[in-house]
Amino acid sequence: MTFPNSAIKRNIAILGECMIELSGAPFATQNQNFGGDTLNTAIYLSRLLPKISPSYVTALGVDNYSNAMIDAWQHEGIDCRFVMRENTKLPGMYAIEIDSQGERSFHYWRNDSAARYMCEHAQFSQIMAQLKAYDLIYLSGISLAILPEHGKIKLIEALANLKAAGCKIAVDSNYRPRLWNGVTHAKTWLSELYRLADIALVTADDEDLLRDEVNTPAPMIAERLHRLGVEQVVVKLGSKGAMWSQAGQQGFIDGNKIKHVVDTTAAGDSFNAAYLAAWAKDLPMAACCQWGNNLAAQVIQHRGAVIPEQCTQYLTDLMSSNYDDK
Repeated sequence: MTFPNSAIKRNIAILGECMIELSGAPFATQNQNFGGDTLNTAIYLSRLLPKISPSYVTALGVDNYSNAMIDAWQHEGIDCRFVMRENTKLPGMYAIEIDSQGERSFHYWRNDSAARYMCEHAQFSQIMAQLKAYDLIYLSGISLAILPEHGKIKLIEALANLKAAGCKIAVDSNYRPRLWNGVTHAKTWLSELYRLADIALVTADDEDLLRDEVNTPAPMIAERLHRLGVEQVVVKLGSKGAMWSQAGQQGFIDGNKIKHVVDTTAAGDSFNAAYLAAWAKDLPMAACCQWGNNLAAQVIQHRGAVIPEQCTQYLTDLMSSNYDDK
């Protein structure tokens, strides 16, 4: 696959929440890590296009856990200058329990996290003003869902201002019912987010869950989002691949054939990262979806959301070897 010799869009910012992750049996030795849908996307985007160094916009505390997260993100090549620090708050936390049958359950402590109140931070307005120089802002429905109502209002207003300044907005709904006060609440706010989006990277199962539907055809999902004003729509279909839709044209990209799926965690997040990396190279939507499939196929063959860097290095090499930024 070759790339057009066009200038790369260098300024991409990703807005969301990252939490401390605990895994293992309670009151036993537990592994500590960190996780979050938008942070996963930021890491994979940074790996595929190291020259971009995507900016991550969030809020953390001033504790050692927060410091360790920032150190890890910077090691991954993520620009952390827009990470707001809050003296009186801590990062959110979640624990993963795995039962004897291998089923996972999650427990969250995030109601008073620093990220939940990022829109109230003294630096928030200043950071949003600086983002007007960016080409694209990416966030998910989780980024919006965790905020209190006045925070949601502030974020939507900030995104509207960024869009008016010429920034593209990319959104993945990542609908999680437990984060919303009912389905009507979720539909209302996610519709507001979609109305600002230029690119929607949605999962068919999430859209069906949101609307209490079953197996809605991907073209119908795309049409619904186009009516809200979204220009580019991608409907992720799991192992079946993805459908793309833009300006009256549509197409399906078959999923990669994987013999042994280990863990589907972050499949959608990594798809989004590769899609945006290819978008930054000005590739057509079909090619962007193929890149999304390729990265997601690698991720689901390993355990955990963020797989070892060497497992995706060949994709990074392929992308960089076809890039001419003269």
